[in-house]
Amino acid sequence: MPGPARRPKRANPTAARPPPETFAPSAAPNRMAQDPARYSRAAIVLLALNIGIWLLQVASGVSPLHASSSALVAWGGNLPLFTLTGETWRLVTAMFLHGGVLHLGMNMLALWMTADRTYDEYGSARMLAIYLAGGILASCASVLWAERHASLAMPVGLLTVSVGASGAVMAQFGALLAALAITPPRFVSLPADERPGFDLGLVAIVALNVVIGFVIPHLDVIFGFAIPHVDQAAHIGGLLGGMAVGALMAGVPRATGARATLVRYFATALLVTACVAALLHFAPQDKLVVLRTVWGPQMTAPAR
Repeated sequence: MPGPARRPKRANPTAARPPPETFAPSAAPNRMAQDPARYSRAAIVLLALNIGIWLLQVASGVSPLHASSSALVAWGGNLPLFTLTGETWRLVTAMFLHGGVLHLGMNMLALWMTADRTYDEYGSARMLAIYLAGGILASCASVLWAERHASLAMPVGLLTVSVGASGAVMAQFGALLAALAITPPRFVSLPADERPGFDLGLVAIVALNVVIGFVIPHLDVIFGFAIPHVDQAAHIGGLLGGMAVGALMAGVPRATGARATLVRYFATALLVTACVAALLHFAPQDKLVVLRTVWGPQMTAPAR
């Protein structure tokens, strides 16, 4: 026989209650943050390639402090007179050459600061595409500036060799600026309120680099000693080229798959090809051939 129903016990109001659940939104990712314990393989490859080529230069007898113009020309430096008269490959090789250990060290420091962050925004393959395409566009800008400001009587710009990774590094800065306006693949899956906003620090760094490029050439007048040549045309060309390539690589970020990837790389290759073709097409080839006949042997003669 069932017993009498028992009354349920009353809850003790003084008993400890579990704390109410709280919601803490995750912090938005920082564009300029990087894990010091991780570094992208693509960035390491670029660093190793630049340093390795410089070591080969030194091993072959090139001065480790101040390489001569003839030595840099022999290694593939971007000499506008030669680049515009059949040696277009110098647009590529010049970005991996450096005039001395100080030049190399400054560029590698800048590369160390930007390559991994560009990788975080765009991924490994796109970062390499930005570096290479932006570096070529920077070389194009350098040659174009020299050609437009030179003449048969004053061919100094056409006879000034340009080398260094700074144009390609500025291209990475440009791509990071493009990512401020176009959401790159890294952040497209995040809700709009969790995506990082405008990065004033990045803009300040880019502006500082541009200003320094304009100021350095005038320091020799102020301090009374020679300052190494700064190819500001390559810096500006690399920055603008990087913005263009970055926009192509970040455009329509939700479009994934082999076809979308192929379209992005094809558009980048088309942009670079069009710029190089225009550079060569509008150059006064007849005048340049005459100049090369006169000045070419002197530019390739070994330094005494």
